[in-house]
Amino acid sequence: MRSTFAGLELARRALESQQVALDTTGHNISNANTKGYTRQVVNLQATLPDSIPGMGHYLSVGTGVTVQSIERARDIFIDRQFRWENSKQEYWATRENTLAQIEGLLNEPSDNSLSNDLTEFWNAWSVLANNPENLGARSVILERAATLADTLHHIDQQITELQKSLDSSVRVQVDQINMHAKQIQELNLQIKKVQVSGDNPNDLLDKRDALVDELSKLVNVRVVESRDPTFTDREVDIFKLYIGNDQTSGQILVDDTKAYQLETPAVAGASGEPFAEVKWGAGHPLGSGTPVDLGEGSGSLQASILLRGSGFEYDTANGDTKANAHLAYLRDQYNQLASGLAEAVNAIHRTGIDRDNNSGLDFFDTSAGTVTAANIKVNGALVSDPWKIATGKITKDADGNPVGAYGNGEIAKAISSLSSGWTGLAGLTDPVTGDPLTTPPPTPLSASSIGDYYGAALAELGVDAQQATRMKESQAVLVTHMYNQRQSVVGVNMDEEITNLVKFQKSYTAAARIVTMLDSMLDTIVNGMGVTR
Repeated sequence: MRSTFAGLELARRALESQQVALDTTGHNISNANTKGYTRQVVNLQATLPDSIPGMGHYLSVGTGVTVQSIERARDIFIDRQFRWENSKQEYWATRENTLAQIEGLLNEPSDNSLSNDLTEFWNAWSVLANNPENLGARSVILERAATLADTLHHIDQQITELQKSLDSSVRVQVDQINMHAKQIQELNLQIKKVQVSGDNPNDLLDKRDALVDELSKLVNVRVVESRDPTFTDREVDIFKLYIGNDQTSGQILVDDTKAYQLETPAVAGASGEPFAEVKWGAGHPLGSGTPVDLGEGSGSLQASILLRGSGFEYDTANGDTKANAHLAYLRDQYNQLASGLAEAVNAIHRTGIDRDNNSGLDFFDTSAGTVTAANIKVNGALVSDPWKIATGKITKDADGNPVGAYGNGEIAKAISSLSSGWTGLAGLTDPVTGDPLTTPPPTPLSASSIGDYYGAALAELGVDAQQATRMKESQAVLVTHMYNQRQSVVGVNMDEEITNLVKFQKSYTAAARIVTMLDSMLDTIVNGMGVTR
């Protein structure tokens, strides 16, 4: 026969279970605005029934309810999608921010820009062509040229500083990745201890997921969770975290209770300057010093590396392209602009004559070899003596005799015409004989003029910046969508929690009423049955 007190045990279980449900609901409500918190759900399960004998058979009588588990409301697939889109958004956000800085330092269009300095430079030559004997006009030429060179120096220096800043950012981000890996490893140890005891460490799991979310901003991440086969009577997880390209196997950052580290050894780039390269540290299965494959278009770390490049200078022989060395590519464009400018101006200037009827010198100094944005400068001999600026051109008269003088301004006109094309390079003559040059100077740039070359470079930069902005905005929409979708699963809905609060409170009240009823029944049995009067 079933115990008379069995009903009290059933009511006790009901009270305990509903109390846990109420506490969990209160925990959800308390953390409704806590960042990274995941809504928790109480799983109630009927306890094993008692079997009592009946008329020729046994009857199963329920014994109440128990709390099977308290789990987090989480969707692994949504988490994966959110982190994937989040990583791509950070990639484009980093590109947008850096390209915006480049546009800011170029300051185009404005009175303090390279295009304005080029215009002033050409205009100064035009003024000198009309008055070549004016010393003031010659001085203006030198001032405009010096200003133009200083602007190119400044742009080159700013690109260098931006590369250095990105290199520092790479090292900082790698340190952050290592720190997150260590924290995840420590959480894994705590989580495993709790799971071995048979419990679900929900709040610790939330902390770990929050760290993985932060990590996804830096690099692409992939989480793989499985059951630990060592424990067959309880759920104990094995947590593995991979980073970078999903198609490259073995790029594990956290292997359950072991965290691997990344290193940033300084590797000399094309210019000999040490830039940080991201590699696996000691003890990694892929081998210490193996480069990390970060994949494509994911994470701020990869964006920083691709913008920075492998060295200050652009080196196609080293595999540099605009895609993997954007700032070095930009510097190369300015180097070509400076080189083309110097080559064209020098080619014309050398065919002219100065006030003393001497052949023209190089207008821009070429003593350093290749002229670049960093080293372009006016020939010091011209700075010391502006009268050495060649403005005139030697030609031949009808009898074939060399004629001409520095005062005819033909060379100054030819240089001024470089603002709109390469016609100034045609029709040049020998500064001594006046004979046409047998080999005219080649066009130094692959554009219709120096101005067009610079305009195309600016347009290309503008297109890249617009693409980064557009892609970042598109990714922001996707991230917001995935975030809202995830919040619909993990977020605390106050209306739902209040409803649960009422539901569990009513169940608790009903369970308490069972205790009262059983108390009355037992009182009847103990105090009312078998009493003699």
